[in-house]
Amino acid sequence: ATQAAFSAVLLLALGSADAAEFFSEASLDTLTKVGFVALWCGLAVNAVAPFLQVGGQQAIGATRAQTLYASQPLWAAAMSWVFLGEGIGPWGAVGGVAFMSAVFLAATAEAPDPNCEEEVC
Repeated sequence: ATQAAFSAVLLLALGSADAAEFFSEASLDTLTKVGFVALWCGLAVNAVAPFLQVGGQQAIGATRAQTLYASQPLWAAAMSWVFLGEGIGPWGAVGGVAFMSAVFLAATAEAPDPNCEEEVC
């Protein structure tokens, strides 16, 4: 909430006439919605998500976590297809299948033995 308030004050202080006009003419309902979105972005996006991300990384390990985080473009494309009706071209489908195959291989691979002193364990 502090970040959202700071952003709003900074926007008004920099002389944005459009922003000042919006905030001065907006109804209480509109300001409530803007406040809710700002609060959501401040709490869920900047507080809860990083907390869960760190916990997840500790639980599954850095290698597997990075594989999941690298799949973000794949999930963005899938969600835009589902929610926005955007198309996925043939090369996009090939890339998605290749990436999911790599994720499957990484997820099912045996973890290396950290106590092994040989080159190949």
